[in-house]
Amino acid sequence: MKQELLRILRDVFRSAGYKVNESSIYDLAAEKDGYKTVIKFGSDPDMSDLKLFAGQVLEGVGLYVSTTDVHPDVKLYGEDLGLIIWERDEVAMHIGRAVLADIEGTASGLELVRVPSTYSNVNSCLSGTSETRPLSDVFRGTAMSARESVTPSYRTEIFPSSMAQIEHAADPVHLELQAAPLKLTRDRAAVVGKPHVQTVQAVALKLVPFWRYSYSLNVEKTYKSKIIDISGEGVGYLNALNGNISNIAVSEVSDVLELPDDEYELKTQVMTHTLAKDSILNMLIDEHTKDLRFDDTKGEAIISEHKRFKPAVEDISLQIDLVYVPIWEVKGPRNSVELNAHTGEVLTHPVDDDVEFM
Repeated sequence: MKQELLRILRDVFRSAGYKVNESSIYDLAAEKDGYKTVIKFGSDPDMSDLKLFAGQVLEGVGLYVSTTDVHPDVKLYGEDLGLIIWERDEVAMHIGRAVLADIEGTASGLELVRVPSTYSNVNSCLSGTSETRPLSDVFRGTAMSARESVTPSYRTEIFPSSMAQIEHAADPVHLELQAAPLKLTRDRAAVVGKPHVQTVQAVALKLVPFWRYSYSLNVEKTYKSKIIDISGEGVGYLNALNGNISNIAVSEVSDVLELPDDEYELKTQVMTHTLAKDSILNMLIDEHTKDLRFDDTKGEAIISEHKRFKPAVEDISLQIDLVYVPIWEVKGPRNSVELNAHTGEVLTHPVDDDVEFM
């Protein structure tokens, strides 16, 4: 049904003079006279669905097309975010009007989405400068006044079970925690993660502990007048949840972590300092162990010897401390993907045992 509806609406927008393209982030993107409309299809959306979509609308206006009726409170919530919402009956009405206009030869002049004087998206809505107008008002020729601005220091949450609307402060949360700064927003994480999960159902923030270590060693071994140099230095991270050496990227660390709100999970370390230190030392010893072959000639015979040279624990200078890294988990219906919220990098291995990668 979705693919058929996609085809119909694509044809409707094209006949009305819109340039229409498919999108990996949205379902369709339509543009006319320099103004862009991004289109998302769904069924029985809730407020979290609309909030997520509104956050993905980086330019132009967002049109959410539902194949079912939408709860009035949910629809009002979405419109307050700057979205245009078509329910089942509205979709049928707009398609019918477009077909009639096509028969009459006036489809190219059909204005499917009203272009506001200040083009709206979720960001302009929060700044109080947006104006939204449902398509039904466009066809009826009625005007809608600019919506009330939403104060940026507050967010609105509606719990679907009771549809009770609660406003509370959404000031940043500051944690006294040695951590990498969070730079990737929740909405941007949803956009980056969508191609990996197809349908984004939730985006959760977790703070994951890593043992950061730096080391150096400079050892010389002697064997039969030969000098074997064993030296090295570097920085690395050991996952304090699963004990694996990680290629997590961290460019800076601060003593206070600023979070957008209080919706996060602080993971508790499993690897203690002692266990982590022993594990890292064993790994470094193995990494810097050298297996060498020495050939010697006695008469016409060639005698080969294999020798192993490895550093001792006391040869390694090691510093280790605990650092938390913010991780976004983008959840889909069948799998999840994790993003380094510090760098925006998509992680190829799960940071704990609760994530199912596909």
